[in-house]
Amino acid sequence: MDQPNEQHTEQGILKTVEAAGDVTVERALVGVVNGRDVSITQAGAGPIAAQGDVRIQQGGCGPVLVGGDLRIHQGGCGPAMVRGNLSIQQGGTQSVLAAGNATLAQGAFVGLVASPKVTVEDGARVLIGAPGAFAAGAAVGAVVAMIAGRRRRRSR
Repeated sequence: MDQPNEQHTEQGILKTVEAAGDVTVERALVGVVNGRDVSITQAGAGPIAAQGDVRIQQGGCGPVLVGGDLRIHQGGCGPAMVRGNLSIQQGGTQSVLAAGNATLAQGAFVGLVASPKVTVEDGARVLIGAPGAFAAGAAVGAVVAMIAGRRRRRSR
């Protein structure tokens, strides 16, 4: 089945943008974006779900679910799950789980990154890498289990 070759360009303040084709958001504020390839330029968006690639240029968004690659240049996003590669230059993200390679160029910041291969160039920062991320996750899980166990004992 062929993918439609339609492209939707949105400007202004919108609640939701959904398209079977590509979505380009320029100088706009959008609540939710869903499309094949998504491009955010000088704009802001809430959650983004894309079957293909997502490109953020001088903009930002909330959580991102990407079927392809995620490229951020002078922008940022919330937590990201990326099926392909991640590339950030002069921008950042809260946390990212990438199935492909993660490249953090100059001026990039990531709070937590988990990827098979992470390249951190000069001037880029990672708060917690993959080993630390898994250790932090295990520690949080242990604390939650202890608190839940105490609450169960008190309720008896």
